[in-house]
Amino acid sequence: MAVSGSSISASSQQSQISTAAWVMLALTAASVEPILIKLGFQAQATPLQLLILKNLVAALTMLVLVRGWQRPREVKFSSVITVSLLLFATNAFCLFALTKLTAVELITIITSTPAVVALANCLRRHDHRGRWFWPGLAASLVGVALSLQSGLPGSSFSVNLVGAIMALAAVLSSTVYRIKIETILRQVDPRVMSLNIFVVNGVVSLLLTPWLGAVNPSVIPFVLWMGVAGALANLAFIAAIKALGATRISIINLIQRPLVVLIAAVVLKEALGWPQVLGFILVMLGVQMAQVMPRVEPEKLPASSPPTVKDLCGSGK
Repeated sequence: MAVSGSSISASSQQSQISTAAWVMLALTAASVEPILIKLGFQAQATPLQLLILKNLVAALTMLVLVRGWQRPREVKFSSVITVSLLLFATNAFCLFALTKLTAVELITIITSTPAVVALANCLRRHDHRGRWFWPGLAASLVGVALSLQSGLPGSSFSVNLVGAIMALAAVLSSTVYRIKIETILRQVDPRVMSLNIFVVNGVVSLLLTPWLGAVNPSVIPFVLWMGVAGALANLAFIAAIKALGATRISIINLIQRPLVVLIAAVVLKEALGWPQVLGFILVMLGVQMAQVMPRVEPEKLPASSPPTVKDLCGSGK
């Protein structure tokens, strides 16, 4: 009996480690993308070129990972198309916003996404907020503000209006995407769902190729990295949603902004001082404090354990 209990405990611990690894993969890949986009712009790429080529590369990446295409039979394909287009719209809004905003400004605005997701889930299904949810969320937001040096005496923070509107549109489409994908993932394997999302978006991108224009060869490396990172990030992200829920993973995603600042400091030569370091620490602490638990009946919860790395990258047959 003791052996059985020990085996269950070891399996649970392995599953938690696997989930944590996928969360960190999603955060890292998603954090790097704004930097890659800015570098792509420096190589004379247009937002439409980056959007089209990224989605085509991501679709091919998922087809290789899952070893072929398969349709999710547990849900209507119209639902798959809906979430696919929501993700496509989010990517498009972010890309075009980055023509008006810096990477840091964009991440500053889309940080409102976790709060919007959390509040939306609290309203629609009455999620239970932990005792330290609001203090934790506040600590995270203060940490993010510090990491950007906004709100400090003598600091200036002005955002291009058109860019801000596109960034807010990305927040809205991302919020709806996260809520819808969480519901779908109760029935569908994350591998299959991520595959279909990028295949649909790849088809949409193919339809837009007549407007692609001449592509500078120096853009290709950035597009390849964006496509592969985008595919892996989405796969890891929805796997984490399946295991942790949209609200919790959205709160954890607050860590993206300090990561972007750190990466930008190295790649884009942006300044990094004590506010960014202190902000990063506050975000880390706030993420741990901001606990949210869905109020869902046991019979409605997924029966299977969170997917492991082997499950997600193995054969989808």
